[in-house]
Amino acid sequence: MTTDSPEALPTWDLSDLYAGVDDPKIESDMDDVLARARDFEERYKGTIEVDGLSASHLAAALADYEELVALEYKPQAYAALIYSTDTGDSARGALLQKTREFGSEIATLLIFFDLEIGRIPAATYDAIIGSAELAAYRHYIDHERRLAEHNLTEPEEKILVETANARGRAFGRLATEVNSRTVFRIDLDGEGEQEKTQSEILALLYDPDRDLRRKAAASVTRGISGNAHVCTYIYNTLLHEKDVLDRLRSYPSPEDSRHLSNELAGEIINAVSDTCARNYGVVADYYRLKGRLLDLDDLTHYDRYAPIPGEDTAEIPFERAKSVVMESFADFSPRMAEMAQPFFDKRWIDAALADGKRGGAYCAGVTPKHHPYVFLNYTRQPRDVMTLAHELGHGIHAVLASDNHLLDYHPVLPMAEAASTFAEMLVFDRLRQELTSDRERLALVCSKTEDTFATVFRQIAMYRFEQQAHRARREEGELPTERFDELWQLNMQAMFGDSLKLGDDHACWWLYIPHIVDTPFYVYAYAFGELLVLALYARYQEEGDSFVDRYFELLSAGGSRSPSELVQRMGFDITDPNFWQGGCDLIAARVRQAVELAESSGSV
Repeated sequence: MTTDSPEALPTWDLSDLYAGVDDPKIESDMDDVLARARDFEERYKGTIEVDGLSASHLAAALADYEELVALEYKPQAYAALIYSTDTGDSARGALLQKTREFGSEIATLLIFFDLEIGRIPAATYDAIIGSAELAAYRHYIDHERRLAEHNLTEPEEKILVETANARGRAFGRLATEVNSRTVFRIDLDGEGEQEKTQSEILALLYDPDRDLRRKAAASVTRGISGNAHVCTYIYNTLLHEKDVLDRLRSYPSPEDSRHLSNELAGEIINAVSDTCARNYGVVADYYRLKGRLLDLDDLTHYDRYAPIPGEDTAEIPFERAKSVVMESFADFSPRMAEMAQPFFDKRWIDAALADGKRGGAYCAGVTPKHHPYVFLNYTRQPRDVMTLAHELGHGIHAVLASDNHLLDYHPVLPMAEAASTFAEMLVFDRLRQELTSDRERLALVCSKTEDTFATVFRQIAMYRFEQQAHRARREEGELPTERFDELWQLNMQAMFGDSLKLGDDHACWWLYIPHIVDTPFYVYAYAFGELLVLALYARYQEEGDSFVDRYFELLSAGGSRSPSELVQRMGFDITDPNFWQGGCDLIAARVRQAVELAESSGSV
């Protein structure tokens, strides 16, 4: 199905985790962790939520807990990584399921710990929390106590953990497998009908040939609409499950649990969402320009990513992408390039296309003592260079955060997306500086503007779709595909106004979006991160080298501080709606720059 490669794309070397899916060390490691978990429960259960709790006892428990969780992560991380490169392999699927069931078994033994932290008597907590022995764990403990307001009883929590793999996780895995195994057929002139993976067919939407883009879009619709029944059922089930869990845990709104997990007030995210929606006119202004650049009066969904005349659409070899990214990182700081180099040298990247490989891209940080892994589908398109930079940005964030203990290692989603988006900006800035003609600069500015729209406005449109879908499921009951189609089309079209008309075939494209299935309301993190990065990058351009160390300090914090605290240290107030409008103003300025370049180059 995948096309022949003119170069060998990198694949992971996961041998530093395990030798293969049949490595007996996986089983022995899980047995060891299970024994340790039983011992942990025996030693600490009933000793945390007591009046006489000492700081030293809680610190010892936290250290033991951290070590145990790190050991638990290893087999689960390996199973998830190897499964994502071939979701059709039954052995990998079986290992994924086995490690998930193992994780649930461990969780039933450890679940008492966070529950007891939440029930430490207030007077006792106040007396010990200022102790130096607990200083490193203060953020984690405080956050767990905020989460405790939504905890159920221990028996109830155990039931939810025990049944997780037969509920939402099972349906999420099914959605991944259905989408990863979908075959997209397209008739290519002179070559006959061909079969494409999801990553390959989506790449054709960036082709300069409009007829090919139209065929590719039609192929996407045919492929995913064939999954409509099962994917609609999956989504309905997941929405209902979340409704039940939110009710049991006393979350008033569907998105509240995500806000709490991200350590962000709902008012802040409402400000981000509302500000972006008020600025949809910026998107419409740009696409009116793009219509003139393409000499098209009827832009539609398969024209969104069409390259403008003068844009370089030649395939970019992976080695060239690597050079561009590494040089961009080195321009910012040699230290940044040094942190990225091992990803290439030690095979921490899987970029090859393969049947059964899931679509998209991600970076997986395992533990502070183990390096992260980058996953992508490299189709040699210019945007893939940005994707590589994006995921390496995550990877560098994980490397810098590795001085934190495991419980503060992973940054919350919005801060993680800031690091990745900043890496993209470095690549964009380097490419921009290399260009000499207005026509070339116009092509690059347009490409980056469209990427920014996809990261900010499209993600907010998707977030608003999710909000409406969750509420509609709660108010109207099980929803047909057509109802989801309606909500999707309504929110996506709102971005473009009358500048571009999304065709009816586009209405079902929500069916292949993984985030809405795997991690509800994840998507606003992208908009948060991009708008924050615009402010950070403007500050970098003002301050130069003096900014670099402060930026690395921001990433080094990992998840040890809330986003508000971290950003405040950089001199910004994310509770002020004007901060988010400032980011949108910078996007609008880029659109104005595109208009000026179009006029000066004679493109319009």
